[in-house]
Amino acid sequence: MATTACGARQNAASEPPPTTQPTSTSQTSSPAIGGESAPPSQDNPCTTDLLTGSVQSMGADAGNRSAILVVTNKSRQTCTLWGFGSLQLLTATKQPIPTNAERDLEPVPTLVRLKPGGEAGKLLHWTVVATGDEPTTGPCQPAAASVDVSPPDQTVPFRVDYTFGSVCDHGRLETSAYYPR
Repeated sequence: MATTACGARQNAASEPPPTTQPTSTSQTSSPAIGGESAPPSQDNPCTTDLLTGSVQSMGADAGNRSAILVVTNKSRQTCTLWGFGSLQLLTATKQPIPTNAERDLEPVPTLVRLKPGGEAGKLLHWTVVATGDEPTTGPCQPAAASVDVSPPDQTVPFRVDYTFGSVCDHGRLETSAYYPR
């Protein structure tokens, strides 16, 4: 994530090191990126029932917001993540809000082994400035109060609180793959 687009990086120790590999906007959960091969074999993929999560602010700058989605292995067994997974923003009444998770931030996919209590992160970046046909007075989109998170290659989500309000540009969230924390 470039500091010019998102302001100064906060919590740099918990962020992944930058990579120089190109990224992709593919919408599959396990794409081959930057010449990488198919996903590695996962002996015990992290499923929804093994994870819990939170969204932690990284700061704001000139209409942009940045956060880290942190997932924690709440089980007593090691599990693995590889890829992006999916996200769905929800209103306070749990109604879906337009969500367009674009996979274009670094780091690219790597196999993450989560021991019991271990954490993985996923970078999120969005704008709070109305875009295109969105209203310029009042919120650009309905305010999000939670997000349904589906781990890579899983279809059942778990819910995480989201306290950052509206995601403009029709719910466009730039996201990274999961990385170890």
